[in-house]
Amino acid sequence: MPEYQQLRDNQWLTSSGRTELGRSLYADLLQGFQFSVCQTPEAFEAALDVRRRVYKGSCGYDVPVPDGYDHRSWLLLAENAASAEPVGTMRVTPRMGGRLEAEEYFSLPPRLRSPRTVEMSRFAIVPGRPKVDRLPTAVSLGLFKLMMRFVTERLGAAHIVMCAREERIWTFEWLRFQRTGIVARYAILGNVEHELLTMDLGNRLHDRGDLGLAEFLFDTEHPEIKLPAIQPGLGPTVETMGQSFLLAMSA
Repeated sequence: MPEYQQLRDNQWLTSSGRTELGRSLYADLLQGFQFSVCQTPEAFEAALDVRRRVYKGSCGYDVPVPDGYDHRSWLLLAENAASAEPVGTMRVTPRMGGRLEAEEYFSLPPRLRSPRTVEMSRFAIVPGRPKVDRLPTAVSLGLFKLMMRFVTERLGAAHIVMCAREERIWTFEWLRFQRTGIVARYAILGNVEHELLTMDLGNRLHDRGDLGLAEFLFDTEHPEIKLPAIQPGLGPTVETMGQSFLLAMSA
């Protein structure tokens, strides 16, 4: 997927900065797109359709869409702001609802076997059109920002886990995921070796080299990011487990 290469090539996010008017250098980075947590069956299906087109179409994976984890996950959706065309998606699965997909292949370290752990998976972006080179980068960064704000501000998560192929690990290390050295073949995704990556949300983005990324994620106002006012329901329904989930997360 070309979005991984373009995402990691944005080295300018390693430094922070403001214009003479005090405006963040990253304020226009997501312009032309909007990013939201799916809160209706229609939005959920739109996100699944993006995944279907990318995973089963572009990548050729023999993977069910939806699968056995979608009913207890949140899906994030990126859309073209002008046309409302879906262009990207990502999935967030809380461990409070049961074992994560990663646990089909990996034994999680004890500190990650917690209801405050979430899994980031099924990252998919539709192939860019000619002369729209910024689409993969903007959509990737927008989905990542929405995910980070959602899991920290709405879920109170402590850790994120994800699985990545060797050639994509550099990208996620740049986003401050850490390698565990735990590797297994991911049968459902072409039986290719993946490594378990983690992020400790309590110790994220504190180094000097993180200033630009931290400014983009947490200090720059992006109206394109539509963070829900309250925690939405899991899966393709409008029901919510709201308070009970947050109480479990704080236990």
